[in-house]
Amino acid sequence: MLISALAFTVIIAVCLAGIGTLCVSHYSRASVDGDFASALNLAEAGVNYEFRKISQNAANADQKGGANPPGVTYAFGSGAFRVYCTNKDGSVPWVAPNNLYVISTGVVNGVSRTVKASAKGFGATANYALFGVAEGIINGTAATVNGDVGTDGFFTFNGHPSVVGNVNFNGPGSDWQSPPQGAYSVNHFPSPLIWPTVDTIANQKFPGGGLAWVATHNDNALATPPIVGASILLNGNGTATLHGKAGGANYYLHSLICNGAVTVVFDNAAGPINIWVGPSGTAGNFIFNGGTAAIKMSQDATKEVRIYGATTNDYILNGNAELDAGLYDYNGPSSGRVIFNGSPATYGWVVANKFTLNGTPVIYYVPNLYYQDTGGYYGFDNSWQDLNTSVYN
Repeated sequence: MLISALAFTVIIAVCLAGIGTLCVSHYSRASVDGDFASALNLAEAGVNYEFRKISQNAANADQKGGANPPGVTYAFGSGAFRVYCTNKDGSVPWVAPNNLYVISTGVVNGVSRTVKASAKGFGATANYALFGVAEGIINGTAATVNGDVGTDGFFTFNGHPSVVGNVNFNGPGSDWQSPPQGAYSVNHFPSPLIWPTVDTIANQKFPGGGLAWVATHNDNALATPPIVGASILLNGNGTATLHGKAGGANYYLHSLICNGAVTVVFDNAAGPINIWVGPSGTAGNFIFNGGTAAIKMSQDATKEVRIYGATTNDYILNGNAELDAGLYDYNGPSSGRVIFNGSPATYGWVVANKFTLNGTPVIYYVPNLYYQDTGGYYGFDNSWQDLNTSVYN
């Protein structure tokens, strides 16, 4: 009997030990599986965090950097995620508005999961022909805007100008400075549109030094006649032709003044044209007087002409000048005002910190001109990959 009881006790002990081992193993496996699931959740949270961050300001994107492992780490509680952006070909740094991959690694209790999400920019729904970040004033009844008009601040319409589109107020408190003298299709959106400064755009396009770099590495010699001293001054019947090139020609100016029956030609047959006005924060002159004319953008919208103003002076179009280009005059609160007098016609967007329209100007919206610079957002494109499920060391 004693031998049987001892044998039974041994058998029970072995069974209990086995059950205990199984329970511990199962608990350990369940804990690891839970950590894997939590790490995946953190990795996906990192992707969403980055989408939000670059949608607010693409210049603040988390880059790969030179650290090992790469990226920027954000820790909280018992976990963390490490995230960075690359161009679609794997090159770095990522520069807006290129499509991109967001690579994020979630780490929980030493367990990691890495996901790679394809992303692209989605432009704002508005077709802005005219945008005043802080303020916009339109005087009289004869001005016409063929497209949407928007602001993050206030509008004053003295008279009843024609807006063939919507009037959009963006952000809390954005509204009419005084009631308009007529009816418009008005939208109020809860958040302001975040427009990058010209300095930010230049730094993204020229990582070697932004505006200071393009001041010494430009295509001024490509113009006819060549631009000397970073200034264009035309009087009487003078003509200046700015030629485009494949990938985009970049001209750098301190000032541009046109008086009389002069002609400025944007010859974009060979490629887009970008005109940068600097240095940043200095005063200069950008004035079109008289009958200045140029090739209409609408004839070749795939080779855009863009003007970027980083100076503090006003950008003025007078008389019957025609500007067939986008004018982006926003470099922060110190930017000058865009002023249209007389009957100038503009084929392209006008983005300014403040603008004033007098007389009978007409602005025609041209699609996709500054689509990468609007308050759109970045989001999921067409692929998502789980790169690994390895233990993080």
